[in-house]
Amino acid sequence: MTTMPAEFTRDVLPGRVVFGAGALARLGPEIVALGAARVMLVAAGKRADLARVAAAHLEGRVVVTWTEVAQHVPADLAERAAAAALDAGADVVVTIGGGSTIGLGKAIAVQTKLPLVAVPTTYAGSEMTPIYGLTSGREKRTARDANALPQLVVYDPDLLAALPPSVVGPSGLNALAHCAEALWAANRDPVNDAIALDGARRIHEHLRAAHEGEDPGARGQMLLAASMAGTALATAGTSLHHSLCHLLGGMFDAPHAETHAILLPYAIGFLRPAIGQQIERLALSLGVPPERLELELWSLAHSVGTPRGLRGIGLTEEQIEQATSAAVSRRLPSPRALTAGELGAWLAAAWTGQPPASGTAANHRDG
Repeated sequence: MTTMPAEFTRDVLPGRVVFGAGALARLGPEIVALGAARVMLVAAGKRADLARVAAAHLEGRVVVTWTEVAQHVPADLAERAAAAALDAGADVVVTIGGGSTIGLGKAIAVQTKLPLVAVPTTYAGSEMTPIYGLTSGREKRTARDANALPQLVVYDPDLLAALPPSVVGPSGLNALAHCAEALWAANRDPVNDAIALDGARRIHEHLRAAHEGEDPGARGQMLLAASMAGTALATAGTSLHHSLCHLLGGMFDAPHAETHAILLPYAIGFLRPAIGQQIERLALSLGVPPERLELELWSLAHSVGTPRGLRGIGLTEEQIEQATSAAVSRRLPSPRALTAGELGAWLAAAWTGQPPASGTAANHRDG
C-alpha cells in the first residue's frame, strides 16, 4: 500500500528571479519594469568595483549610494541608511554584495517600505528569504517581514569569478546548512524537502570546484543551489543550528558564514537522535552512508578552507560557556531538548575543532 503524503500548508513566496551569466546587464530594464526611477544603491565600500558596475547598468537612476556595511546589521546603521533613502527620495533599494549588504538592504526596505532588489555576490541565499536581523548591544534579533523579501533577484555567476576562496568555502557551507536545517525545521513540507535536498546535492557536488575557482559551471551550480537553500529556509523557518549562529554573532560578533560552516556537523550530531529520518534522506542525497554524515560534512568544510573550530574565528572557551547558558535560558528552537551539559559538550567539541563522532558512536553514546 502506497503511503499517503503528510498534510501540509505552504505559502509560496512572491518575487521575480533573473538567472544567467551576464544577467547584470538586465538590471536597468528590470528596474524600469518595476516602475522605479530613483535608486538607492547599497554596496560595501570595499567593493567599489561592484558599485561602479551596478551604477553603469542603472543608467543615471542612482540618487544615493550607501557604502557603510557591517555584518549582523547594527540597528543604528540601518536607521541611518533608511533615513538617507528617504532624504534622497529613492523609490527602490538595490543591493549588490554578500549577506551583510543584502541584510542591510532588507532592514532599509522594512523601515521605508521601499521595494528591494538584490544582486548576490556570495552563496548566502539571504536574498530568497523574508528573514532579516538587527543587532543592538550584544543581542541579534531576527524577524520575518514581507518587505524584507526582494521583489527582484538578479543572479549573475560572472560576478562571483573573483570571489576569494576564503569566502567561497564558508559561504557554500552556509548554504548547505540552510538546506539541511530546512529538513527538520518546524514548517517543513514535502515540496520544500525536495528543494532542500537538491540544493544540498548540488553544493556537495560542486563546492570544491567552485572553491578552486576555475570552473564557471561550478559557480553557476553553486549560485543556483544557494537560491534553493534560501528558498527552503524561507519556507521551513530556522531551528537550533541557525539560532545558535545568530546567538554567537550577536553576542560575540562571530562571522556568520564561518560560524555556520564550523557548527553544522556538530549540530547534526547532537540532533541525530531526534532527526534520524531526515539524516538518512540528506545522506542519501549526498551519496554517503548516514552514519558518516557528520564526518563527511566536517571533511568537506575543511577541504574548502573552513577554520578548524570556533577558536579559529576568535571565540574563547569562556564565550562558549556564556553562549551555552544563553541558548538554554532563551529556549532556542530545537527538535531535541536542550540541556546545558549536552549542549555545552558539543559546543566545546566545535570550539576545539576535533572530528565529530560518527553516527554509530553518537547513537551508542546517547543510548
